[in-house]
Amino acid sequence: MILAAIPAYNEEIAIGSVILRTKKYVDKVIVIDDGSRDATSTVAELAGAAVIHHDMNQGKGAALKDAFQNARQLDADILVFLDADGQHNPDEIPRLLSPIRNGLADMVIGSRFLEIQNAVPGYRRAGQRILNSLTNSISQTKVTDSQSGFRAFSKNAIATLSLNETGIGIESCLQHAADDLHLTTMEVPVSCRYDVEHGSKMNPVHHGFSVINAILKIIEERRPLLFFGLSGGVLVCTGLILGLWVVNIFSETEQFAIGTALIAILAIIVGVISIFNGIMLHSISKLITK
Repeated sequence: MILAAIPAYNEEIAIGSVILRTKKYVDKVIVIDDGSRDATSTVAELAGAAVIHHDMNQGKGAALKDAFQNARQLDADILVFLDADGQHNPDEIPRLLSPIRNGLADMVIGSRFLEIQNAVPGYRRAGQRILNSLTNSISQTKVTDSQSGFRAFSKNAIATLSLNETGIGIESCLQHAADDLHLTTMEVPVSCRYDVEHGSKMNPVHHGFSVINAILKIIEERRPLLFFGLSGGVLVCTGLILGLWVVNIFSETEQFAIGTALIAILAIIVGVISIFNGIMLHSISKLITK
């Protein structure tokens, strides 16, 4: 069975059309209504989708988690995700299904930056490049569209992927989780529309910082030496620079900048502690994974 899951939040305008077009390529459509305040659920049910209701907005990660759980309960062979606002073209679903059906991939990502020339706004393209670089830095698999919501998962991926992230950074977490489980990831080119947004989308700056926060959590948990070592090193360097500035001021004016000196000392102490924490946590993680 092929199951399509559509996370939705205040998407009554487009959700009906997306469901009807999606039904041509899958056996069942479920909509995860993440606390919508409009008629999203009603329209989805009228269009023939099963609806999972959240009483309050819990975030995209929570919606995807419910979809995976539902897919396992239904013993789905393939799970497809697409957005509810009409940005993704349901007619391209077969393109995502093909690598899984042929045994070539466990997770297929629909990329907006492969072959097809999509009119992605400049600020979004720039932001995506930053998020791609950060996501790829913590992943063995390198992709061109780490934040794409148009994805398909094999039966193996459905059974084994475990999602902890509840927010918008779920796509980055999925890429890292797939690496941990040695799942094969592929990308296929897809089109994307940006003339259908109607105000329910998260602010792109907030979106970007949410994703970065999720990535930093992964680095903190999986690469503590990098996380604590880098932050500690920055603090030590800052403290040393401030210390040299204090010395320079004293040599020129014979006045001692007590406040700056205290900040410098504090930065160095915290930085050194952070570096030692990184070394200790790195050693512990190595022992655990042996």
